[in-house]
Amino acid sequence: MRSFLRYRTLIRTALVGNYPQFDMLEHVLEAVRAGELERRGQSDGGFSYSVHGRGCRMVGPDGAEIEMDLLLDGSEAFDAWRLEVFARSVGMSPVPPIDQKLKGFSSRT
Repeated sequence: MRSFLRYRTLIRTALVGNYPQFDMLEHVLEAVRAGELERRGQSDGGFSYSVHGRGCRMVGPDGAEIEMDLLLDGSEAFDAWRLEVFARSVGMSPVPPIDQKLKGFSSRT
């Protein structure tokens, strides 16, 4: 998850150079709805975005995919599926090793 969040910051920061609305996902969606921003675009540095419904897919020049949705309260959200897509896009295993899965569980019954 930390890698996902780091890439999200990296990609959004890069996109802000060409598209100031990328400071917040809410601003991106508002700009698309108002016709001020295209649904799809690509920055000078090869970072791209694609707006859909209540969300946005952002891709770095290395193929790293970050997908976020905007909730009704204005917060940004992602789920396990989006983490898996990201992991695969950067060559990581989407499934943590068994010792990490069991971390925090007690052997007590």
